[in-house]
Amino acid sequence: MKIISVAGRGNFIIQRDNYEILQVKYKNWFSSNAKTKLGNENIEIKAKNIWQSKFDIIKNKKDVGDIIFNWKGDIIIRILNKENIEENFLLKSKGFWKSYFELINEEGEIVCILNSSVNWSKLNYNYEVENITDKYDEIKIYELTIYSVFGANIYMMMMTAAATGGV
Repeated sequence: MKIISVAGRGNFIIQRDNYEILQVKYKNWFSSNAKTKLGNENIEIKAKNIWQSKFDIIKNKKDVGDIIFNWKGDIIIRILNKENIEENFLLKSKGFWKSYFELINEEGEIVCILNSSVNWSKLNYNYEVENITDKYDEIKIYELTIYSVFGANIYMMMMTAAATGGV
């Protein structure tokens, strides 16, 4: 699976076998609000605070979870599944010269790895997604990928701003 950044404002496509599965669109250039459609579900991610450390996950106008940046630099993804049971995932930044992210479930198992590559001409990130487990169905993997890439992009934006003295 590939994640291809298609606009400077953050929009990205999830692609499998050169076929576009979905596109995540941000409201505008500096927005941290994004929308997409996965199957018959409308998904929206909205900033919860002005510090961009907490985001609500809205599915079909219902709050079903959060994306939270903790003080360790990790990203917590909390979502309610179809049975209304809360599931927690941890997205951890790894690597130094070649950064990548690991998405880890509550059992400590790696669900997938996002390998990033910088598109210098557009100043944004593309990702190759490596699925590690077959514990989740395809739709769940796409959904987790949406939240993971959203979190990874915010993380990379914050690290870039910190490195340039912007934070």
